Amino acid sequence: MDKIRVSSPAKVNLFLKVLRKRKDGYHQILSWIQLVDLEDRIEIERTERGIKIACDHPGVPTGKSNLAYRAAQVFLMQSKIKSGVRIKLKKKIPVAAGLGGGSSNAASVLYGLNRLLGNQLSASKILSLARTLGSDVPFFLSFGSGLASGRGEIVRSIKLPLNYRLVLVNPGFEVSTRWAYSKVKPGNIFPQKVLKLKRVTFRQMLSIAREIGNDLESVVEQKYPVIKLMVQKLYEQGALHAAMTGSGPTVFGIFTDKAKALGAAKGLRQGNSWRTWVATPIRRR
Repeated sequence: MDKIRVSSPAKVNLFLKVLRKRKDGYHQILSWIQLVDLEDRIEIERTERGIKIACDHPGVPTGKSNLAYRAAQVFLMQSKIKSGVRIKLKKKIPVAAGLGGGSSNAASVLYGLNRLLGNQLSASKILSLARTLGSDVPFFLSFGSGLASGRGEIVRSIKLPLNYRLVLVNPGFEVSTRWAYSKVKPGNIFPQKVLKLKRVTFRQMLSIAREIGNDLESVVEQKYPVIKLMVQKLYEQGALHAAMTGSGPTVFGIFTDKAKALGAAKGLRQGNSWRTWVATPIRRR
């Protein structure tokens, strides 16, 4: 096999608690994260030498600053394979939007390369490489629903419900994750019962997401008031809960009815330049 195609899904932070700043400069966090079916497509092809990346989004770098490039680089070094690789990224996940697109791409390249090249590395080794690439990357190799802790790289799978829809709304600009975390004021108050849960009902999920929220949301909306407006509009369209995901600027609304979700997405586009999607939670394996 000389070529493989893999999907690269987005994620949504159903809640995000920033607990404290660590000595290594990162922040200690706790977050429920859920994969959704808004996906980039990645084609990986074996070549004689080197690493080349092509992307249909003009704002995505194609050199060493691209996480997918770095994923290929560390994989080839670790597996001691002398050949090269060509990677084509077809982007659907907006860039720097709080949806984890770059981290997902890196994880999918690690997974895809391992399959393409005959499973050279164990699952634990792939996970170890993912941790060197970025805080969010390990989650994208997980079950698909989980509690992320540490700086985000420690993932414990949790069976979160899948019987709902997420309306995602993006205002069309990017937010720097580094900037958002530099402005947040950490707080240690956290409902400890959440740490013990292994399986969650929809009602529990909704209640906990509402209670904890996203500590980065108030930071980002101070600079970009449209965040608050988009959340408000989601509630007006019937969302059971609405909040920002990650460091934004994408916000999400939870709906139990697909038709209402589709109607909300359409309504939010009218008179605005916002991009909207109706996404479904997904689970792997």
